[in-house]
Amino acid sequence: MIYTATTEYAIRALAHMATLGEGERILARDLAAATNVPRQFLGKILHRLAKIDLLDSAKGRGGGFRFAKPASEILVSDVVMVVEGGDLSKVCVLGLDHCDDAQPCPMHDQWIVFRKVLTDRVYSMTIADLGRNLKAKRLSLSISTPSAPSSPSTPTATPSTPE
Repeated sequence: MIYTATTEYAIRALAHMATLGEGERILARDLAAATNVPRQFLGKILHRLAKIDLLDSAKGRGGGFRFAKPASEILVSDVVMVVEGGDLSKVCVLGLDHCDDAQPCPMHDQWIVFRKVLTDRVYSMTIADLGRNLKAKRLSLSISTPSAPSSPSTPTATPSTPE
């Protein structure tokens, strides 16, 4: 895990929101249930994202949360930087205050390679990309999970009762 739980929950919630119809609102409690994120914790995250104009929130009938701008314009890196308070790819993976080429930590060289992949692939993804990936995964799982047959393919014995 390279992200805090807060960041993971934010990304999970936003990815789910990206699977909804454009402009569709979702209540925090419904989003918490759909993403298996603690409701109170998620509520705080959503309000934080609304304060910085990634989300729009409305109270009352027809209220809930929705994207303040298209999900295709919100980068994963935007979310990480807002929630984490900075770019995690720039910090030492072991948490040392001073880690650079001149004074490297034991994982410095491996982290440089991972950081490049993280920046090039993950951080450049949009929330819309995550939503599409999530939809595809759900579809794939529903196709690969066989449904219960409507009639048994092999006969089953019916227990008899002595008379």
